[in-house]
Amino acid sequence: MSGYFYNCRREYMDLSFVNDTDEKHDWIDRNKYSHYVILNRLINFMKDRGFDIQHDVSVAKCIRKDHWVGRKGELRFVLNRYPRGFSFEFYQEIVTENRHGGRYDFDKYQKCPYLIKLSWINETNKIAAFLDSLGITNNSKQRYVRATDKIKSNFVDSWHHPQKDVNFDLQELHGTTCEGTYNNTDRDKKTIYNGQIKYYRGYNGRLMRGTVYHNINNMWWVIINKFEYHNIADFELFDPTEEDLNIRRKVKDRKPKSYIDKIDSLSKMSNKDLMRELKNRGLKVAV
Repeated sequence: MSGYFYNCRREYMDLSFVNDTDEKHDWIDRNKYSHYVILNRLINFMKDRGFDIQHDVSVAKCIRKDHWVGRKGELRFVLNRYPRGFSFEFYQEIVTENRHGGRYDFDKYQKCPYLIKLSWINETNKIAAFLDSLGITNNSKQRYVRATDKIKSNFVDSWHHPQKDVNFDLQELHGTTCEGTYNNTDRDKKTIYNGQIKYYRGYNGRLMRGTVYHNINNMWWVIINKFEYHNIADFELFDPTEEDLNIRRKVKDRKPKSYIDKIDSLSKMSNKDLMRELKNRGLKVAV
């Protein structure tokens, strides 16, 4: 493919632009790339639509001019430009799971509150229309409605899977698994097979279940209903015990077990032993 094209992916809430023209792509000429002009026009267009866009002060000054952050209401993004193009990564901070914030969550779109989803759809549609008006090719893949079709499309897009088109049935994979027990072992050390029903805890601690299919490494797609699926690590999947079923919603504690055990042991020490432990660690203790 030659020329300019962009790709918008709903499940990842990102939009990427690629400069596939014949122009040189060397850092020496980094301020002369033709797609920088397109990006500047796009930033101004987004500002006119109400986005607050600033250079990202969290990155080093020497590269700051290539990095931006922006937001419109609760819809946020980070923007980076580089010799072959630029990319937007959208996210929100209302419903998050990763301790570093919503930017680093899996299943960004599924976690979005309804109004933020609508905002993202509306704004990316406007961005797409603006790029279309400049003659940029839309290279976004077909959007599927059913979860099974979405996963089949993901199989085709991934070089880790042999499927070349979506004309196959997921049931053909039932009973198979991936290589390496480090990628297909559930919470209780049981082997996971495609097509099984497995349970897991959602980001809000709620007990969830669905049909699993291997994605990549230790990640598994879990179809939870006709239209939705989640991407879950193998060690988070399990066959429920009576205790799991009795606790429909569980507060997830992300502190490492070693940390919790250490705090528990320190809390049981006498004051004298605790002071000795702190001094052994080189900490000053006020008397």
